[in-house]
Amino acid sequence: MNLYRKIRNRSKLNKRYKKRRDRLEKSGQFQIKEIDGMKIAKVNDLSLGHIFDGDGALIAEEIFLNDEYNFDIGQAVVVIDIGMNIGLASLYFAARDDVKKVYGFEPFKPTFDQALFNFTINKKYSNKIHAFNCGLGAEDKELSFDYLSKAPGRMSTVKTLEDIPHNAKYETSRVTVQIKDAANEISAIIEKYADSKIVLKCDTEGSEVEIFESLEAKGILKNIEIIMLEFHFSYDVAIAEILKRNNFAFFKQKTVSLETGNFGMIRAVRKM
Repeated sequence: MNLYRKIRNRSKLNKRYKKRRDRLEKSGQFQIKEIDGMKIAKVNDLSLGHIFDGDGALIAEEIFLNDEYNFDIGQAVVVIDIGMNIGLASLYFAARDDVKKVYGFEPFKPTFDQALFNFTINKKYSNKIHAFNCGLGAEDKELSFDYLSKAPGRMSTVKTLEDIPHNAKYETSRVTVQIKDAANEISAIIEKYADSKIVLKCDTEGSEVEIFESLEAKGILKNIEIIMLEFHFSYDVAIAEILKRNNFAFFKQKTVSLETGNFGMIRAVRKM
């Protein structure tokens, strides 16, 4: 890469960072600080690192400004965070008084390491979080993917880059990921906290169907009180049928339509 191109790319990155930083600061809830040379966003007694890499700022807005994962069932719960990404949702849950433990699953090692950094700089709450560098699916398996470091929030373990909206100029690196049987992993958590209510957050860029099929097949969904799920590729249809069969009331919101299908949120609560 020649010097002119390096300077031009650096200028683009600086403009993109400034735009993200300004948007967060204008909200009045985020303060931008620096820890060990990294720009950190402070919000609600939490320090959020790596949010100016990739889609981090957008994810922070969804969680902390839009309250995407806010809930209240009037008692302490255990939260299972499938698709932990850089750990922002796990930290949001861990900082709540009504959350006893958080179990987070993230298959992509570079993203997982960024989450560990965020937990390290939030020691007040990170002792509640148990983080696992694996994804969940229908069975145990090992897979390889091209990884987008500038868009970790869009990485999928069931789709190729051709199915994921991204800038074709983004650099990629080949990574290997471990997938664990969702029913086995989640049933172990439920058994450990048999006297606790379970809340499940799921944002996996496409593996949600095989995860929920696995949970349904083993009868595990009856042990979950609240589900907060981001669906992709129009998989809301299959998920809705599973929820109906397993005695959940739910609300569905389509947020965007792309050539690859509809994306949106499903919020489900077990019927009395």
